[in-house]
Amino acid sequence: MSITSELNVLYERWKNGKHFIPGGVVDENKFQSSSIKVLMLLKEVNDTNGDEWTLPEHLNNQIHHQKFRPIWRNVGMWVYGAQFNFPPYQNAKKHVGDGIRYVATTNLKKSGGSGSSNMDEIWEHARDNQMLWREEIKIINPDIVVCGGTFSVVKDILGLESEWTSSGAQIGHALDTIFIDFYHPAYRVSPRLLYPYFKETVQSLF
Repeated sequence: MSITSELNVLYERWKNGKHFIPGGVVDENKFQSSSIKVLMLLKEVNDTNGDEWTLPEHLNNQIHHQKFRPIWRNVGMWVYGAQFNFPPYQNAKKHVGDGIRYVATTNLKKSGGSGSSNMDEIWEHARDNQMLWREEIKIINPDIVVCGGTFSVVKDILGLESEWTSSGAQIGHALDTIFIDFYHPAYRVSPRLLYPYFKETVQSLF
């Protein structure tokens, strides 16, 4: 069974008629062929309308129109770099869509929220639904899980024993993968600074 098919079965068990925005892989063939399989583990989507959509659909739509939100522009550059030996920033910047095709992503909180996350609410949701995102990670089977502002929550719930990389990033091992404490991709700092920091962090692991 494909990753997407397994995730769909999982999500159907957890929806229970609630507003639920599934995660997943953008392009399963690309993801499976990745030199480094990257899962972005974020907080929640900015959606208070309760619309029905999925993160892979959202990202494929951005690729189709070649119009990328800043959060996914950063992710696209990071993941493109991870697949292609981290070319210079200006090169990676030209291949955002190509990078996004290799992405897997999900949120700890599957229902939509506002532009500013309530971390107590995120923590509570992640604790109460930990079997869901644990199973997502098992199905996706990434080499690294990039915790965009979620590492403290994951560390607490999973009981991670963290360590520091040579780049200064905190990491922890669990669920047969490596969790990385990293900036949220929408963090207000220059992408030119985040890209080399991501590069140094990933290269310190492999």
